[in-house]
Amino acid sequence: MRSRRSRPNIEKQPNEAPDIRAKITGMLDLPQSALAGITQMELSGNREVVIDGCLGVLAYEEGLIKLALRGMIATFRGRNLQIKALTHDSAIVCGFLTGIDFTA
Repeated sequence: MRSRRSRPNIEKQPNEAPDIRAKITGMLDLPQSALAGITQMELSGNREVVIDGCLGVLAYEEGLIKLALRGMIATFRGRNLQIKALTHDSAIVCGFLTGIDFTA
């Protein structure tokens, strides 16, 4: 017959243990937002922008590219704009960028 053992209380108390995301980002020397599901953008001057957290293309016209991001929409304006690469969660926009607008 099996004996019943009581399970230890493994519930985390607030501020008792550091958040696992904070630990990982600290160990890997990453920004806190890297694992928080926040869109990341990296600009190379005004010629290219790499977007991690892109959910899809909303508009693709001459001089305007509009992308759906996590929690917002980004509109890129400029000349000779094109989407250089597009995956299921990232995009690279290149050309001569003259403006970036964000809307909720």
